[in-house]
Amino acid sequence: MPDRPIVLMLTSMDEAGLRLVREAAEVRMVDPKDRAAVEAAARDADAIITRTAGKVDAQVLDWGPKLRVVGRHGVGFDHIDVPAATARGIQVVYTPGANTQDVVEHAVAMMIGLSKHFPAMMKELEAGNYAARTSMKGREIQGRTLGIVGFGRIGKRLGETCRLAFGMRVLYHDIVQAPEEAELRAGAVRATYEELLRESDYVSLHVPLDASTRRMMDRAALAQVKEGCILLNTCRGPVVDEEAVADALDARLLWGYGADVFDVEPPPPDHPLIGRRDVMLTPHSAAQTEEGLRNMATMVARDVLNVLSGRRPDNAVNDPIEVERIRAELGKAALYR
Repeated sequence: MPDRPIVLMLTSMDEAGLRLVREAAEVRMVDPKDRAAVEAAARDADAIITRTAGKVDAQVLDWGPKLRVVGRHGVGFDHIDVPAATARGIQVVYTPGANTQDVVEHAVAMMIGLSKHFPAMMKELEAGNYAARTSMKGREIQGRTLGIVGFGRIGKRLGETCRLAFGMRVLYHDIVQAPEEAELRAGAVRATYEELLRESDYVSLHVPLDASTRRMMDRAALAQVKEGCILLNTCRGPVVDEEAVADALDARLLWGYGADVFDVEPPPPDHPLIGRRDVMLTPHSAAQTEEGLRNMATMVARDVLNVLSGRRPDNAVNDPIEVERIRAELGKAALYR
């Protein structure tokens, strides 16, 4: 019987996915923050599965001469050096769509919570100040304008949800125009970034992190937002200049700010936004649902096992054809039959 492949886990995951991996491979669990342990375990690994905390850079890839595939338990893959993986003939896979509903619901919860001053009201109630209930006036989200920056899976679902549930007017900004069918389902109209900022009562960010999106919500962008806008970030922390957001809140330019992500994770104790009464912040937990965790675990397990058994993955980050070409140039065995 041939040796079973070794899968190095830099994250725990739902039992449904873990069971799939254990049935086909030997599983080794390592704390991603222990670089020495990662180095030792990577030497024999055929695959790595990682989540947000497990950075897979060029050094980690070089520690694993047998590596064939890196699986991202989640959607964003900015903590994986994809070009370095491609250059070494290593396939990278991820789980698009696995947590779409989770993130949409998280964004809607923040829209409603900030509109009705939940953070401030909860603090007042904890302090015994019941009379504070009449001290602040909230607002409905019904019929207001939602601007979605990044109209991918999550952005489209958010637009559809807010249009159908709350009758919101939906604007979107994306480098690629969405298919007409997607625009119609969300009642969405494409706008420039500047138009969206000027007209939206709510701006929700749903972009990947790259050179073009890093700090896209900076002081210049915030200076263009509609007064009283609520800003939401459930994509990647560095997309937003957090100090600039704090200043915009102080100036009452923003009504509130909701985020599930931070520029640095975990955030430092002196973070400029944590503890404010006009923000709703969560610790990168939008996808921490039974459904989301199960979806991500099973999707990444299946695709990692696909690659290890010679089948092309369903959700590749880098091009399998390019990966195969480079493997041939490097004298490595082909991945796919």
